[in-house]
Amino acid sequence: MDTVRLLGTAVVLFFAVFFGMRWALTIHPLKPDARIPTFHHVDTDSAEYKYQQSSASDNDPTRDRLRNDVMDYAKALGDDPCNQVLRANYIKAAVAYARAWLAIVPCMANETCGGSSWQQNGTERAAKAFGTPLDARVREAMAAVHKKARFGIGDFPHDTITVLSMMTSDPLINPKADPRYTRVFLEGSSAPDCGR
Repeated sequence: MDTVRLLGTAVVLFFAVFFGMRWALTIHPLKPDARIPTFHHVDTDSAEYKYQQSSASDNDPTRDRLRNDVMDYAKALGDDPCNQVLRANYIKAAVAYARAWLAIVPCMANETCGGSSWQQNGTERAAKAFGTPLDARVREAMAAVHKKARFGIGDFPHDTITVLSMMTSDPLINPKADPRYTRVFLEGSSAPDCGR
């Protein structure tokens, strides 16, 4: 009787281990989960991809001049972050660009834009006017120069500080920034000490 029980237990364990390992080693497709990021193939030959990677603008001469001024001075200041003349010119160009944006959406200056009045407050028009691929390049250039040349809240006029802090992702010019994020930003910054 003990032999039959031992043999039965051995057979049950053998099948349990065999089928358990077979199940464990079988590749199962992932189930959808909101915590897992999804990826899709980007067609580099598509017209939309080429448009987003370009420097296309809305062909408004005034906005194009503002965009090009910001990019030119951001590049020059990035190459020579301690040059005070380039710094002043960059600040002037960035403020003019931000004020052009604020001319369409004035509620951004004092942070009174409401989500319910998206079309009324001009946010939709501003997104269309300043949402071109060239504007994306402008914001990339601004963010890059703010990592190379250190700016503070007092460097920019009060009415433009909110928009500029969003465009540049620079917590040092945002009076409402979390100090922990400011410290991380400073650690990742390559800004030299220019004797300021």
